[in-house]
Amino acid sequence: MPPQPGLTEASRIFLSTYNQKFEESQQIKLAEMDKGKKKSNKDEFDNAVKGNEEIRNMTYHKMNMNQLEESLETRIIELKGLTKDQATVKLETIGPNALTEKKAIPWYLAFLEEMTGFFSLLLWFGAILCFIGYAIDSSDPSNLYLGIVLAVVTFVTGCFSYYQSSKSAALMAQFKNFIPPKALVIRDGAESSIEASKLVPGDVIKVKGGENIPADIRVVECHEMKVNNASLTGESDDLLRKVEHTADNPLETANLAFFGTSCTFGNGVGVVINTGDRTVIGQIANLAQSAQTSETPLSTEIDRFIKIISAVAIVLGISFFILGIIYGYDIITNLVFAIGIIVANVPEGLLATVTVSLALTAKRMAGKKVLVKNLESVETLGSTSCICSDKTGTLTQNVMTVSSLWYSGELRDASVNYQTYKQSKGEVEIDYNPDDATCNELIRTVILGTKAFFEYTPTEETIKRKIGKKLGKNPKKLSNDEYEENKDEAERDLKQEELEKPFQVRQTEGDASESGLIKFVQPIKDIENYRHEFPVHSYKLKEKSGEEVTVTCEIPFNSFKKYNLMIRDLKNEKSGNSFLLIMKGAPERIWGRCNKILVNGEVREINEYWDKRFEEANATLGKNGERVLAFANIYLNEKEYKSGSQFVMKEELKNYPMENLTFVGLVALNDPPRVYVDHSVDKCRKAGIKVIMVTGDQPVTAAAIAKKVNIISRGAKVNVDMIEEGMDPEKAFEECDALVIHGDELARRHAQQEQYNENDPEKGRFLLNWISKREVVFARTTPSQKLIIVDACQRAGHVVAVTGDGVNDSPAIKKANIGIAMGSGSDVAKNAADMIILDDDFSSIVNGVEEGRLIFDNLKKSIAYTLSSNIPEIAPFIMFILAQMPLPLTTVMILCIDLGTDMIPAISFAYENPELDIMLRHPRSAKRDHLVNTKLISFSYLQIGIIQASAGFYTHFIVMHDYGFKPATLFGLVTEKGTLPNNFDVYTPSDGTTTTTIRGNTAVDTNKYEEFDFNSNDDNDVDLRLYFHNIGPHHWSECRWDLDAPKWWRKNIVDDEKEICWRSQALRYAQCAYLVSIVVVQWADLMICKTRSLSISQQGMKNNFANFGLIFETVLVAILCYVPWLNIALGTRMLASPHFGVPSFPFFTVIFFYDEGRKSLLRAGIDKDTGRIRGWVAQNTYY
Repeated sequence: MPPQPGLTEASRIFLSTYNQKFEESQQIKLAEMDKGKKKSNKDEFDNAVKGNEEIRNMTYHKMNMNQLEESLETRIIELKGLTKDQATVKLETIGPNALTEKKAIPWYLAFLEEMTGFFSLLLWFGAILCFIGYAIDSSDPSNLYLGIVLAVVTFVTGCFSYYQSSKSAALMAQFKNFIPPKALVIRDGAESSIEASKLVPGDVIKVKGGENIPADIRVVECHEMKVNNASLTGESDDLLRKVEHTADNPLETANLAFFGTSCTFGNGVGVVINTGDRTVIGQIANLAQSAQTSETPLSTEIDRFIKIISAVAIVLGISFFILGIIYGYDIITNLVFAIGIIVANVPEGLLATVTVSLALTAKRMAGKKVLVKNLESVETLGSTSCICSDKTGTLTQNVMTVSSLWYSGELRDASVNYQTYKQSKGEVEIDYNPDDATCNELIRTVILGTKAFFEYTPTEETIKRKIGKKLGKNPKKLSNDEYEENKDEAERDLKQEELEKPFQVRQTEGDASESGLIKFVQPIKDIENYRHEFPVHSYKLKEKSGEEVTVTCEIPFNSFKKYNLMIRDLKNEKSGNSFLLIMKGAPERIWGRCNKILVNGEVREINEYWDKRFEEANATLGKNGERVLAFANIYLNEKEYKSGSQFVMKEELKNYPMENLTFVGLVALNDPPRVYVDHSVDKCRKAGIKVIMVTGDQPVTAAAIAKKVNIISRGAKVNVDMIEEGMDPEKAFEECDALVIHGDELARRHAQQEQYNENDPEKGRFLLNWISKREVVFARTTPSQKLIIVDACQRAGHVVAVTGDGVNDSPAIKKANIGIAMGSGSDVAKNAADMIILDDDFSSIVNGVEEGRLIFDNLKKSIAYTLSSNIPEIAPFIMFILAQMPLPLTTVMILCIDLGTDMIPAISFAYENPELDIMLRHPRSAKRDHLVNTKLISFSYLQIGIIQASAGFYTHFIVMHDYGFKPATLFGLVTEKGTLPNNFDVYTPSDGTTTTTIRGNTAVDTNKYEEFDFNSNDDNDVDLRLYFHNIGPHHWSECRWDLDAPKWWRKNIVDDEKEICWRSQALRYAQCAYLVSIVVVQWADLMICKTRSLSISQQGMKNNFANFGLIFETVLVAILCYVPWLNIALGTRMLASPHFGVPSFPFFTVIFFYDEGRKSLLRAGIDKDTGRIRGWVAQNTYY
């Protein structure tokens, strides 16, 4: 580093070391690499994890003030901070206090990438070929129509894919919201307000309640300063800050405050230790950007299917193009029909069908409080084999609630609130008695020993929603006048609604634990009136300055002393006691100050018996993972303590008793499990899904909650319990069923293997061994460790879902196969997630798993239905090349099926109900259980498809026969040569010969022989018996329709009422009938694909959307046939009534009864008890 003006040598060394360590540990700027090479995703991820783990090695919180001053080259003790020159140089060297965003792919390149995927390229290629074909031969506009349709389908699909993939682009914007605009800094001993982005390490800043922390700081002065780390950890508790360091882990020590968190109470002074990307939240942002989003299983399956089907299409197209050359067809004809084969094979409507099906499922899930952001994640959730769940707010209610009481030596269950008990009218029982003397005294002590209270102030957003609901308007579109006019009334209504809510859900002000306490006692005694009757004692005191101040007789809670004290005035009680002194705090601290205990309303001396009972109760509650508070009191007699006494509220100068108190009882609080969450976890276990708890709580608390929610099952051997009983940790690991791992142990083991080669099979094996245990809980984890756990689960072959609500969860949420954020969580977590659980309930995730499995099942059915029509679409082109017969079906008509008649029925499968065993199956294996497998291909192509193709050809031959063409005559007719007759030529069969026809007296010019163009409309009024004069009379059939038949059966009323019989127009009618026949046999296909094994009689026709699909495709094909302008555009014709579906209907019945018989044999081949597939039919046709 070159010399910098205004800096000492120590400053220069600090800056050099600071930047060097940051670049080495973080590797934020990914472009800085040797020889300009880009870093691999794995290197990027590993460096981000390594940088995040460096947080644990931070030492600023352990330094004394002199060391801190020397390290940061600042003046802390004198509160003078940096000089302005120092700050300027540091800002230039280190950079601003802002988060840098990873360079993203430009939107236009991302858009181009979506437009040029394999499937898209195939469709673009087909569209271009169509345009080329039309340019060469513009007489047939069908190539133009086909090209336009393919181009539009490809473009729209690409646009939707781009929209889906671009959802995470705004992730960094959410992190930037944590930066406060201004900060109060001390430089050269003077206070000034500067932009927070200009803070540098070494700056001394002031922070007060209500402000966000502008950088990572070491607290050097504080006055009841509390911070809320909810934006960072998701935990909503207010945490007291202090000057002394309280833990080696920097994330747990009380003398650090982190950038992006909020100061909720008090004030303090801190020295900046890290800024921008170097802060903890900056590390998490880097981690979130480095976490590569996994491809969804559904997209993998669809890509696989598309590649298979596209390969088949290309191979067939090229093969028949070559065959066409061999058979002597011209290049243009071959090209057009190669395109036809490709178009027939490629299901153009597949992506649209999948997208709409997923969107419908997402809409249904929204009704179950699950908001889907990435549609493909619906199916991913169904494929999930491992859920890494956060605890707070997901498995639990994120509300501190009284769960147990210990008084008179008895442990009482207090999980049922007294208000619930009264409202149940005897249906619910309680284990405590408020009328019991000791219980009543405990309730009294709780009320008078706490300060939290019920308070609700509606936010502006809530008020606007209320006004919007009243006026029937969008709250965001309210005018200022509308808001101001209705504001007061809306606020009153909201406050009244709050008062009518149960106490358990009412809003409070104050400490989270105290809030839980007052919600428990309020139904028994009104806390406001009771506290008003016995107020906290206070008195006026004149200071040396002459100023009069009010002294409130209380000692706030201190994390070092672990108690708070309050003296209440009892003058209204007239009991002979003037004051009640109450202490609340950690059980061991309060018990140590007591020599008496209240038992059944009587005061008794504490002896060894009561010591033992207390220790047992405290240990039991502690093992349950509950937060335990002890309450003690002492009544101060009015003879000794006169009314108006001036108590000194410092323990060292106290003039009141703080020993020899009377112990009243213990109150335990916990964050209770959500209702039915244990059943949901059990449901996951039966469905073969491993649920891993990943939490920031202590191991004891984590294990206790895990047992309550069934993640650790009843009776399971837990390693921490076995170690506590004296077993060796290694042996405990080998023998245990459930594993509880501390984050520090994970960090230690991970660090030991950091130098291992990436390809070393031993690297990370310890974590894979941990995960392989039946039940696993990770406690006290950091954001990077959550990411490591998710990565290990994925390497173990799991499809991983991760839940979370805090900023610290966002990297793991983004890394997971499916990220799930809580509706009440941070914007960063919600932005990184694929879906959001609006009610924060784990049970909603399980509902999502069922929906995900259902959508996979239904997509299978939809694809089976869609693929079945491929064979009747491909077969005409094969017959055209091999049998040289006029084309029975055009490419435009194929698109009418794929993008028209088949679309609604295919989508209707999204509405099918789940099969009964859907949540008893194990998660599907990505390696074996494919969306499209050989059994499904066999079913669609070789079974149903063959029958459908037979229906199409049978219909085609019937129609051609009715219009004068015998089936045998059609074979080879495309390559048969003839010549155009004169206008006056008349067909008369030859006398005595069957090989020639005579056109009056006109001689045939053999030099003009050529093949007839069946695809052109130029010669569609030519009598082909005259054109093919070498074909004998017995090869032609009689025209079925006489003059008594309706005119439109005999003549093409769209084209000047030209005759149809023996003309090429007959082919248009036969092609249209072939189209209708596919629709008819697809009726049966829709019905048989509703189930994979059940009979239609078991499933029923309850899917109304499928019923609508049957009607829709029938009406649509009728419209295609009988609307004149569509006849011109698409080449369809107005079919005679006997030709509309009648010839193909027998094949409908064949398909229906064939599949019913197949399913009957299939069900017989499946063992109902074990689910094993044994029968030949089941093994080979159960797709």
